[in-house]
Amino acid sequence: MKIIIAVPDFTREAHLKKVLPIVLNKLNKKGFSNKDMEILIGTGLHRKPTHKELKDNLDNITGKVKISSHDYKNVFYSGRSKSGIPVYLNKKLKNAGYIATIGVVEPHLYAGYSGGVKVISIGLAGEKTINSTHHPRFLDDPGTRICSLKNNPFQDFIQEVSSFLPIKYSANIINDKNGNILKIFEGAPKRCFRDAVLYSQKIFEKKIGRFIDVVICDTPAEKGANIYQASRIFNYVADTRLPVIKRDSLILVKAGLQEGFGKGLGEKRFMKKMLEMKDPEKTISEIRKSGCLAGEHRAYMVAKALRKARLGFISEKAYIYKNKGLPFLFFGDLVEAKKYIKTNFKKPKVYYLKNAFTTILTKTK
Repeated sequence: MKIIIAVPDFTREAHLKKVLPIVLNKLNKKGFSNKDMEILIGTGLHRKPTHKELKDNLDNITGKVKISSHDYKNVFYSGRSKSGIPVYLNKKLKNAGYIATIGVVEPHLYAGYSGGVKVISIGLAGEKTINSTHHPRFLDDPGTRICSLKNNPFQDFIQEVSSFLPIKYSANIINDKNGNILKIFEGAPKRCFRDAVLYSQKIFEKKIGRFIDVVICDTPAEKGANIYQASRIFNYVADTRLPVIKRDSLILVKAGLQEGFGKGLGEKRFMKKMLEMKDPEKTISEIRKSGCLAGEHRAYMVAKALRKARLGFISEKAYIYKNKGLPFLFFGDLVEAKKYIKTNFKKPKVYYLKNAFTTILTKTK
């Protein structure tokens, strides 16, 4: 029997060096041999991991079990979802007799919470499927919202697709603000994801009673490597149920940005759209009228955030981007950013987020 272990790409800290040996041991005790197993990294439309990233994250597993990265072109057609989405999945899933998933449960812009079987339905999906699920039809639905699972069409799609596959086991990791393991939920996929989300809601969602003028956000290194990933934070702050920002607020993201816009297909599409963006309202109107491809959707979401606040990055690489015509402010360091804040705000209320991916701010009514 072929056993697939689906794991997220390395933009999420899944602590695979610690977690995978535990999962492999459990599978061995069920009578499965390592030679029948394959670890499949769910990269979606993002780039494949580098040799260094594989070594850093899976060094103690290499040689024990086959390791592969998803290829969004090497997929099979599985049918259409109830909502009409074409479902293309990695061909290796077709012949799997047993599938296990490892995920990181944390707030997610579209799925409400990541983790669970998302690594299968999106991480191991084909381009047509990812394009369809990252279309304004999904993104503008009132149910598609961070920290929300109820009536969420994106999450419903994830669950529907996975229900046709022999997914028998899931391990869901919850990290603290510093990226260390806080808790692991494991077992039957639906139950342990539900339990992980209920636990996460208590620690990741924070209510405050006032509006904020400036939100300064730290970013985990793996998610601050490029503009594509780091720009997600703007929406994590701006698109909550009751945002804490005002129209003239400023959201600043501290990030390395050493990979530029990013190197995957989606990131390249995002870069092209961002460099073309002169008027956020026009971008929103055009995409709503004509649709968009996965990757371009990130530019659409940035444009929507620009409706609500000013956006900027704090990075040593800021000098590269300052004169590119991008709709962002760029500061080389926090000192430079504070000078701008002092000049443009009178007695500003400033809020520092240690990890904007795991602390979701909402305003009390």
